[in-house]
Amino acid sequence: MYATFASPWADSPAQRDPEFNLPQCYYMQPPALKTGHFSKFQLETLFYIFYNMPRDTLQAYAATELYNRDWRYHKDLKLWFTRASRQGSQDTQKGQYIYFDIQDWKKKVFHGAGGGAAPGGADANDGDETEDAAAGLLHES
Repeated sequence: MYATFASPWADSPAQRDPEFNLPQCYYMQPPALKTGHFSKFQLETLFYIFYNMPRDTLQAYAATELYNRDWRYHKDLKLWFTRASRQGSQDTQKGQYIYFDIQDWKKKVFHGAGGGAAPGGADANDGDETEDAAAGLLHES
């Protein structure tokens, strides 16, 4: 079919551009996201920005805010960790760590044992007891 063909019953060829006008509000730029906004974001929002906007300045801002909230990034496991005691959980043992599981999109208690062991854990809210397995795993950067 031809680009100008409208129909067999049309008296004139079809117009290429539709006849409509966009309102001016569609041409406006959204307000810029400021670094001060990051302190108001929920934890899950910060993790979303960090993992879904790689090599973006927003990823760096999210990482800075997570660091300010006592989360630390493990470079080998590529996960964020924090001490369980800092999360206000009364059921956790001293030396336990909580990590953010990007597969289930929630915080979990770390059950790994040194080195490059894969994380595996229960919900951080379950209060499962674990050994002090994550000691020495976090990189301060």
